Amino acid sequence: MSGFRVTPYISDHAVLQRNEFIPVRGTADAGARVEAIFSKEDGGTEFIEETLTDEDGNWRLLFMPMQAGGPYSVSVTCAGERKEFSDIYIGDVWLMSGQSNMQLPMHRVRYRFPTEYHEDGDPLIRQFTVPIKWGFKAPAGELSGGKWESYSLECASYFSAAGYFFGAKLRERYPVPIGLILTAVGGTPIEAWMSRKALAVFSGKAKAAEECKSDEYVRNIQKEDEERASSWYKKIDEADAGISEDWLNAGFRDTWKSVCLSDDFYANEDFEKPGSVWFKKTVTIPPEHSGKPCRLSLGTIKDADYTYVDGQCIGNTTYRYPPREYHLKGLAEGEHEITIRVIAVSGRMEFTKGKSHQIIFETGETLSISEGWKYKRGAYAKALIPPTFFERKPMGMYQAMIAPLHDFPICGMCWYQGESNADDDRSYPQYFGRMIEDYRRKWHMGKFPVIYVQLPNYDLEDAGNWVRFRDMQQSLAKLPNSAMVVTIDCGEYNDLHPTDKKTVGERMAMAAYEIAYHEPGEWLSPVFSHAERKGEEIILHFDHGERGYAVSEGKTGGFEVCISGEWISDCIDIRTQGGTVILNVQKGKTVTGVRYAWSNNPENADLYAVPGLPVSPFEATIV
Repeated sequence: MSGFRVTPYISDHAVLQRNEFIPVRGTADAGARVEAIFSKEDGGTEFIEETLTDEDGNWRLLFMPMQAGGPYSVSVTCAGERKEFSDIYIGDVWLMSGQSNMQLPMHRVRYRFPTEYHEDGDPLIRQFTVPIKWGFKAPAGELSGGKWESYSLECASYFSAAGYFFGAKLRERYPVPIGLILTAVGGTPIEAWMSRKALAVFSGKAKAAEECKSDEYVRNIQKEDEERASSWYKKIDEADAGISEDWLNAGFRDTWKSVCLSDDFYANEDFEKPGSVWFKKTVTIPPEHSGKPCRLSLGTIKDADYTYVDGQCIGNTTYRYPPREYHLKGLAEGEHEITIRVIAVSGRMEFTKGKSHQIIFETGETLSISEGWKYKRGAYAKALIPPTFFERKPMGMYQAMIAPLHDFPICGMCWYQGESNADDDRSYPQYFGRMIEDYRRKWHMGKFPVIYVQLPNYDLEDAGNWVRFRDMQQSLAKLPNSAMVVTIDCGEYNDLHPTDKKTVGERMAMAAYEIAYHEPGEWLSPVFSHAERKGEEIILHFDHGERGYAVSEGKTGGFEVCISGEWISDCIDIRTQGGTVILNVQKGKTVTGVRYAWSNNPENADLYAVPGLPVSPFEATIV
């Protein structure tokens, strides 16, 4: 029977929410009888449910709530055809949603956390990866695919790093299987994850996706985008003197200029316009590293690169954000030529400032290659018009990647998103509030826990409003049963995708201790509450700071006060007392404002609550 299907959500290794009704659904011929058996794999408990499909062929069964445990198997039969699923556990299921930093996989953090990356992992931390898909016609009734998997090196390229560390921290404290539903897509704004109803009050947002209902329209736009990009790259190749003159094999020329990859590329007009630039350098491999496996580590590059060693291509990356980590089986003792062809598609070409450039051997020893490069322009071009990112259109991701999940009970939701909305801190609270309200209503689970991540420290050119956006995010915790995870110490000033997802995941788990598991203790970062003036002193009060503070090196930094309209950081005497911070300014003038860690990438912001959680950045007026 070709029409008999079971939802992809019910698969081998599934984790289903404990203490909630368990749905099993699918499709078959209209009017067909479907029987499902839910049984303990050790031969114990067995539950049987059956139903008839409706006129559209849809069927749905509900099994009674169960406590955490397993393994179970599920057998579904229709008209003599049987589908069987095994190694199913009952535990806690968390929705992991947002954009690229939630999506960032274990593979991308492998050099920072090599032990965790290589280990088999806890088999009871499992992820269901919702396939990336958008939909604009109507909310999808079923997922387009997906399956449950325990972490392993085979799935490290798509297993959420933040999710894995979140699950691992929960498993340390609670002996309950953890299921992660990963439904996150890089570059998506919050509007993409909202339903039509949730967007209704925002003028024009839902209408912005109306034309995307047409399959023909979408196909035509995609075809135009592909043809435009293909034509652009073809013209670059045709115009590139580096290709026509074979710079790859021609060696160095007297006309090539010198550069260090750690230079300020913004100060050099040669890199200002789109097009291609060729870089060359000769490196010498010492005898002790001859033939040893190594990797060429180049940081991140704007935008695309083709990298060669001795004329052989060892790697190609098509956009700016992934770190260039190109592996080599080994290089013989002596000289070798590295050639990098960089293509800037929309503006200035650059090697990201502050990144290291080195050859890293398997022993851990390194050879710096930042200096001594020669470069020459291959071609100039007009900026490539960017493609239409349909995944960023309003409600498209919701309808395809969230709506089909409302049937399946969850324990709570983790949300790591905001980078794509960072310039709209005024509207974001309304978006966030309506999205969560809508999700809770459609899941029929009351005010399920919502944990969201505050944006970390970051300070490249696209981080213009991050400090304001972070400040706004504190207000989102007013939503009932929600908690903010502070990550001001987890970012990298020069990388939109910082690799410390372990700290992020573990702090999300600590927040879950607080609002999902109701664990006694302080599990949330201190957030500024109010200030009071007492004589020459300003006393700052915080929520979640009752256990006091720890200061690195015994002196608190990161504070500024406003005097006569000017923000200053010197001449401030700072001390902590219980859950408060007391400022005394030796200026003899009235303080009208105070702020802490108030920059995109704050320095000396070292105030932590006793559990090791950083104080959230803030700015306040003192009356």
